[in-house]
Formats: sequence, C-alpha cells, structure tokens
Amino acid sequence: MFQVVTINLSNDSMSADTTHGPIDVGELTGEEFVALLERFRRLDPVQNHEADPHLLVTCPAGKFRIRTGHGKLFLYNARSTAEAYTELSAEEIVGQLERTAATNSPFGEVDPARSKSAAAPNRGIAAAILAAGLALNGYTLYSVFYTETVNEKPAITLLTNAAEITAHRSEVVGTFATGDQPGDRTLTIDESGKIKFAELGARTGYNDNTDTFRLGRIGKTYCLTTADSGVVEVVNIDTLRYYRDLYKRTK
Repeated sequence: MFQVVTINLSNDSMSADTTHGPIDVGELTGEEFVALLERFRRLDPVQNHEADPHLLVTCPAGKFRIRTGHGKLFLYNARSTAEAYTELSAEEIVGQLERTAATNSPFGEVDPARSKSAAAPNRGIAAAILAAGLALNGYTLYSVFYTETVNEKPAITLLTNAAEITAHRSEVVGTFATGDQPGDRTLTIDESGKIKFAELGARTGYNDNTDTFRLGRIGKTYCLTTADSGVVEVVNIDTLRYYRDLYKRTK
C-alpha cells in the first residue's frame, strides 16, 4: 500500500493551484497509485509551472517526492534533496518502490529442511564467526580513523589582496547549473558576496537558500567558502564543483 499526500492538486488530481495545499489521499493500492500518477502527469503545463504540484509518498521502501513535467514523472528521495531524481513511468515507479521495499526487508524465509542441521553445533562455523568478528573489529578501527581523516575540513587560505579579490569575484559572478531538467540544481553568485542555491522546476522559495561567501584557496585551487553551506571549488571560469557535483555556467 502507498500512503499519498498531494500538494497543490485538486481532489481529482486533474488540476493544480496553490490554494489547494496538502490533501491526504490516504492509502492506495498499486493500481490506484498508477491511475493517480497517470492523471498527475497529464496536468496542464502552465498550472504545473505556476503551482509546483507534487506528491508525497510513504511506503515500506521509505518516503518519496514525485514531480511531473512535459508528461514525464520524476521520483526523488524525500529525505535528501541532494540526491538526483529518477525519470520513470507510473508503472516503473510502483515497481521500483515495491522492489526496494522487498530488497530492504531484514527478514528472510527459513527453509524447514535446513533448520534442523543449522541447530547442530558446528565448530567450523563458530571459528568462521570468530574470525569475522576479529576482522570486523579491525575494520571498525580503520573506518574510525579513515572517517576522521576524510571529514577534516580542507585548509582554506582566505584572499586578502583587494585587487585579487575583485578580479576573481568578477570571474565567478553568474549562474551555474548541474543540468537543465527539473530537479537539477543551480548556484547564482553576485558581486555583493552572496550565493543562492536553488532547484530547477521548484516554485520560488522551494528548497532555495541564500548564503554569503568569501574567496580563498585550497592549495592552488580558488574557492568560495560560505558561512553555512560548505565550500564551492572553482574548477575554471565556467565550472564550479560543490559536494562532488559539477555546475556549468549558464549565464
């Protein structure tokens, strides 16, 4: 079953408007959910753009957000806006969520024919478990030290020369994006030292965030170090890197 809440959709899910707000549709079967998705993807493009309607879905596989555009459906992880969306048909979305739920299940069927033999003491298995435990302890210690090393913040040297700051700030002013499809993310940098994070296809203010930055270097690489949003590396005048994603200049 799929627990569905519609955002900015009419009760019949055939029109969109911001006045509708959230509507708890309740639990739907797979067939009912497919029918809802088919109606959803046929929304009027103008209404879709202005109202930014979407679906919030809760099921055993987790929580998901679904948007539409140009007759297509886009599936997002509702708990992580940083993750890329997946373009799927209505049937594929239902199948994907059902498969994910089954794969993530921590329980498996017990074979009665094997249960008797499994109950008997087995020194070989005990030895293997002991060895695995020792190996796991060693790996855990390695992981702790490795994670601490990875999570260390890069050493940033802030620019102090006024001429250098002015030159490099003018180079990064503009808008950069990971792509041109709904769900792709943008960075907009202005001369005043502000950087805006946004998402294509989202209504104004949805997932938007504005931060301030200062120019610096990580080694020989120029970067923008923000107050709260991390570090944006300047690969070249037309390319930025933010949390491993590349953003290309659009203007």
